[in-house]
Amino acid sequence: MARTRNTAPMQRLRHLCSSVIAVALPGLLACSEPPAPAEVPVAGSAELEAHSAEFRRDIIEVVPGIHVAIGYALANVILIEGDDGVIIVDTTESLQAARAVKAEFDRITDKPVSAIIYTHNHTDHIFGAEAFAEGRDVPVYAHRTTWTHIERIMNVLRPVIETRSFHMFGNYLAAGGERIVNDGIGPALAHSTSGEGDIYGLLPPTHTVDEQLEITIAGRRLVLMHAPGETDDQLLIWLPEERVLLPGDNVYKAFPNLYTIRGTRYRDVMQWADSVRLMRSLGAEHLVPSHTRPVSGAAEIDEILKVYGDAIQFVHDQTVRGMNQGLEADALARRVELPAELAAHPWLQPFYGTVAWSVRAIYNGYLGWYQGDSSTLFPTPAGTRAQRLLALAGGASAVLAEAQAQLSVDPQWAAELADLVLEGSPDSVPVAAELKARALRMLAVNTPNPNARNWYLTDALELEGRITTGPSPISAERVAFAGTFPVAGVLRSMAVNLDPERSAGVDERVVFVFPDQDARYAVHVRHQIAVIEPLEAVPEDESLVVTVAATEWLGLLAGQRSFPVALADGTIKVSGGLADTARLVRFLALFRQE
Repeated sequence: MARTRNTAPMQRLRHLCSSVIAVALPGLLACSEPPAPAEVPVAGSAELEAHSAEFRRDIIEVVPGIHVAIGYALANVILIEGDDGVIIVDTTESLQAARAVKAEFDRITDKPVSAIIYTHNHTDHIFGAEAFAEGRDVPVYAHRTTWTHIERIMNVLRPVIETRSFHMFGNYLAAGGERIVNDGIGPALAHSTSGEGDIYGLLPPTHTVDEQLEITIAGRRLVLMHAPGETDDQLLIWLPEERVLLPGDNVYKAFPNLYTIRGTRYRDVMQWADSVRLMRSLGAEHLVPSHTRPVSGAAEIDEILKVYGDAIQFVHDQTVRGMNQGLEADALARRVELPAELAAHPWLQPFYGTVAWSVRAIYNGYLGWYQGDSSTLFPTPAGTRAQRLLALAGGASAVLAEAQAQLSVDPQWAAELADLVLEGSPDSVPVAAELKARALRMLAVNTPNPNARNWYLTDALELEGRITTGPSPISAERVAFAGTFPVAGVLRSMAVNLDPERSAGVDERVVFVFPDQDARYAVHVRHQIAVIEPLEAVPEDESLVVTVAATEWLGLLAGQRSFPVALADGTIKVSGGLADTARLVRFLALFRQE
């Protein structure tokens, strides 16, 4: 079956290669100083600017006793007042933001918090819980898989997800002198890139929901339903007497993030569409999303849910149809467009997700990364490919000259040409970086999507040498927060940080005993992996046993404490003598990150 390919970049490259550029731009390769800030003003598209009105700070009473706080953090917080207590649905991404909301809610009622409900595992919904509990043992409801999702992100993927999230939400922009217009589903993510001041108040779930739970809390009857969509653990909350629907993150006033560029597991989009249709079947008269403003009126809500589910299914079905016709992901991303009546709907504007990103995610979710082109099975290394293409095009100077010429015509192509030079010509990196930064700024001006805008500007600032990106430093507050998790998760994070070169040929086993969590684990390095094995008891013949409190171990791994001092003062107890201590030091060096 024939496959349709995107030939435009190669056509442009052939055009470039056929052009004879005799003279490079004046002084093109002489730049050695960091470039000055780009002259292109970036204010965001008019549509994105107007979308900020969705997040003006407000406390809205949807029906008597049900309030939603908007604009205090990326996610909303919902207050459900009962007879003798209140229910809090979602808690923001930090204690600081949650405390600001709590202060406003205290103006409404002085009733104590009877329960907290997490609609799902995303950090902007869970990290402010302690602000509402105020030290009391408050029941926390969530789906039965929510804690597993939280642990996977926090213990295994935190560095990469945090860095990519800060790109997507624009957290690096202020350091480079840029501003966030909005984040599409909220004003901004209330996290610091420095790691300072981020005090997390996560409370583990105490009550879990499988498929459905009907419960009365403080006199309010609630139905919690499993409704997978933006996350697999998504819960919707239905108040049948009040006809109020809380959809979590399955509906907000933007095209749904069927794929998020910060990175995620595949989101089953047809499950998402089915969940939206489940919500529609309830006949809600009030819709209170965990992002964007509430809506009242049964007819309007019915229309919103209808088009939302239909848009999701359309993108899914047309992507699969094209796949079955033999089209590749890139071709499909250009081909699939919403029908006009859906594309024009105010709840389907690309302020968070986009159709093109969704198409690629659906393709990958069904078929994986391979698009069926055999030349991509074992491709030429990127650096080698770039060098050869530069040679075909007449060298880095010619490519940079063409990139300069394309800046105002096709900034996307200009950025791609700059990438060739960045990858294949080390001597030309300063100029290529400056050109790419300018191209990205032009792309940022013209996109209504804040995720793309924030990423464009973040990369531009980094190319200009005005910021550096990466995981936040491990502060004492973060170590204390990590201590709220079972130590098994920390050991799993060790496994994914094992250096394969240092561990080549190593076959070593260490048993760790954590008395404060009554836990014992063997960490066995073999075949360049670390196998984590829970133990009921320490085997009598175990040769190397380390006893340390889990809280102390976290501080040591994070660099908050010195290993030699901890060994000397007895914080770490190692079986045997100095030889075993030396074995432990060598063992831990296998996990050292550069």
